[in-house]
Amino acid sequence: MTAALFLALAGCAPDPGPAEEPCTVEPVPDGEVRVGRIVCADQLLEGGEGRVGDWLLENARVRFVVRDSYASLTQLGGSGGGLVDASLLGGPDLLMELLPLGERGAASAFVTGDEGGVELGAFAWRLAPDETQLRLEGDPPDAVWVPRPGVEHHGAIAREGDAFFGVEGVVEEEGGQVAVSGLRGVQLDPAVWYADAAPLEGPIDADAVDLFGADGGQLDRVPVVEGEAVGGGIPAGAEARGYRPGCTYAGLAPLACGGLGVRARDEADRPLAVTVHFGGADYPLAAGGGWAPLGPEAGEVWVWAGPGYSAWKGWFAGGEAAEEVRLTRVLPAEREWPEEAGADAPADWESGGVLLADFALEAAPDATAGGYSADLLHAGRAAGLGYALLLADDEVPVAEREAHDDVRVGVGSRAGGDVWAWGVTANPRRAAHGAPNWLGLGALDRLTLVRGGAGADRFTVVTPGWVAEATAEGAPWSWPARPSALWMEGPGDVDTLVALCNAWVDVQPLSHRTWLPYVGATSATAALRAVYDRTASAGNGPWVDLSVSSGGVAAPPQPTLQVQVRAPAWMGTLTATLYTRRGARSLPLDGEGRAWAELLEPSWAFVLVEAERAFPWGGEPAWAVSGVRWLDQPG
Repeated sequence: MTAALFLALAGCAPDPGPAEEPCTVEPVPDGEVRVGRIVCADQLLEGGEGRVGDWLLENARVRFVVRDSYASLTQLGGSGGGLVDASLLGGPDLLMELLPLGERGAASAFVTGDEGGVELGAFAWRLAPDETQLRLEGDPPDAVWVPRPGVEHHGAIAREGDAFFGVEGVVEEEGGQVAVSGLRGVQLDPAVWYADAAPLEGPIDADAVDLFGADGGQLDRVPVVEGEAVGGGIPAGAEARGYRPGCTYAGLAPLACGGLGVRARDEADRPLAVTVHFGGADYPLAAGGGWAPLGPEAGEVWVWAGPGYSAWKGWFAGGEAAEEVRLTRVLPAEREWPEEAGADAPADWESGGVLLADFALEAAPDATAGGYSADLLHAGRAAGLGYALLLADDEVPVAEREAHDDVRVGVGSRAGGDVWAWGVTANPRRAAHGAPNWLGLGALDRLTLVRGGAGADRFTVVTPGWVAEATAEGAPWSWPARPSALWMEGPGDVDTLVALCNAWVDVQPLSHRTWLPYVGATSATAALRAVYDRTASAGNGPWVDLSVSSGGVAAPPQPTLQVQVRAPAWMGTLTATLYTRRGARSLPLDGEGRAWAELLEPSWAFVLVEAERAFPWGGEPAWAVSGVRWLDQPG
């Protein structure tokens, strides 16, 4: 008997359930407020983080979205109730999340007189008709403010073009996120924010005006358009100072400016993205070069394009100058059909090359790293990067949708700072961006969770600190899940790699700088295959390639390793050390960076290469570790 027939025989009609709320998208009339759940995608703010089921507060001028009460957008383990979208009608949203901390109840909408809001127990978000302020009613709580990645923010203010977002409370930068004490609300209109401030009189010879408080902290950067400051003023006790890259100011008057125009090419006269290093600062330039605002002071200047190229050193005399720089490729960018083979490459010939990767570009909304992906990738390209993995502690970073200067991009989540993986969702509307909740878990459970379960094969990376903690929990042979790679910060981490190899744990070394040889067309998949194929070279500059020959009638009685090291001359003298189960031994390199060695006890092998310096202007010694070659199969 069907359920409908049973109900009919019983004299009852099926319960139709609650009536669906209408999907209202018409503008709010002047003098009114509308509050309710978002019931369809048409009600969402374009490009915002809100989703169906969240709460929409709007009047004729502004729209705000409050996260439903079950989960925070950006804070792992945090409750909902935070503000996730805020914009003037038709304007951009500059916010990722503003989350009041502390206990709260279930969210519910209310209307009192002509005002409306969302009640969450200890506090409520409240909006009045025609105002641009959203107030927080109740005891002013502490809060966490996460600006939208890519939006410039100073003090309590975020700006993008004409858009403005001000947090009413005492703010303190924490690197990637902003701590707010005594949160009272937000304001979207700079004219209201600066209503009691002295006007910034023009004409102003600057790109912007920086405002500094009595404590020296920066309050705002007010844009200047055609000599007039837009949307700002000088609050009581504040100092105004002009801003233009490469210039020094006395108040709003420029004192002196200087910069270097660079035209950058490789040996084949192709445009080259480079970094100009001067006075302890880096100025990344796009392909072909550009303007580096060095300022009026003289000093030594470097131009480089990463460890794959030679470097140029010169003298900057101050003022304005120009240089044409030509850098030579040291590491092969592309694999070409050899000339000695004659004729053109056959149709089935697979070309390829090598990409420089960075597997730990810490990007917002990381709690302690405030870098934005567009800026990081632009700077990375100027340092020679071809692939980058964006990471954030206990978050999945936001990869901005703008052009990435031809850098292939992936995203990953780092759990507890010592276990991370890529292949995770970067959907910004998921709670905590899909990051795993690792709180309270030991090392082995944390790895299992990040992998997606004991039977999953998500690529995972662990640090030497994790290895020590996991080994204390159990011998490596008993680990329920094993990592894919070991994160190495320098040659001092080689001992951990040796210990894992001796325990027959098959991991590959990775680091901030890792060379990825690839075959075929350039792609993230082709590049990452080098990690699985054990041809990647981790380090901060040199590229070391390790190959094995064995077997065959003419082969020597023991397997033979061939080592090839490539590095620019500015790194200095290279030394190589071979690591096997029998221990470590030096490998003399010939004039072309090559060495050979027979393995007396075949099991596993890798090579460490060290040089004098990692960057043209000094810094840490250069180093590189080859992929681990297994001649016996690990358990």
